[in-house]
Amino acid sequence: MKTDAKIVAEGVTKSFGGAVQALEPFDVTIREGEFICILGPSGCGKSTFLRIVAGLMKPTSGRVLLDNVPITEPGPERGLVFQEYALFPWLTVLRNVMYGPTVRGIGKKEAREIALDQLKRVGLQGFENHFPYQLSGGMKQRVGIARMWANNPDVLLMDEPFGALDSITRQILQKDLLNLWMEEQKTVLFVTHSVEEAIYLSDRVIVMSARPGRITDIVSVPDQRPRNLLSANFIDLRAKLTRMVEKQVLPSAHLSEGQQAYAD
Repeated sequence: MKTDAKIVAEGVTKSFGGAVQALEPFDVTIREGEFICILGPSGCGKSTFLRIVAGLMKPTSGRVLLDNVPITEPGPERGLVFQEYALFPWLTVLRNVMYGPTVRGIGKKEAREIALDQLKRVGLQGFENHFPYQLSGGMKQRVGIARMWANNPDVLLMDEPFGALDSITRQILQKDLLNLWMEEQKTVLFVTHSVEEAIYLSDRVIVMSARPGRITDIVSVPDQRPRNLLSANFIDLRAKLTRMVEKQVLPSAHLSEGQQAYAD
């Protein structure tokens, strides 16, 4: 993994209408090629920060730098995958994946080759001429990942992409995503509610407080990949991160004595 800073957030805050404070001053540096998961309770501003990095939303104060350049708008160097399957329902699988390269001015023949290659990488050979309504949830998300990768972005921004999937499909796609990432070592910023997913995927886990969101901890995951979910290290780290998140979900004033001991 490279050590150069890829994404730098400096004093980033976000409020909506002046009444709802989504993010308190937010500072973090993400290295090039690093896989980062953002973990925290619902409504803590995880997705808000991701959208600021994507250029879809402007911070109320502060700034985010990409390669030392302030982010002010979306750009092709950042790919985004949402939890919802944001596919064009009127286009086939192949046409969905071809869309980005075509918009960027790549010729139809080359765009087709790129799309076919990406669909092969995510295991969707033979489904090129299907429409999204003919696919399972897991297959739709594979199309979304292939479409993002077809644009060859430097940074992958993923907003709970596997959150709506069943546990088996989720585990398969986690492994597939890791295999793709290990091939090219792109920078990944991945939002999740799952402690296990965060440990399994990331180099570091950013733990956020309840709203207004702020960073409470940044935890390194030392184990080499592939990681064993049943190893002692994995179980210990899962317990540690779970306690960190529960402190944000269950304020100390509302915990029983036994719960407080566990949370501490």
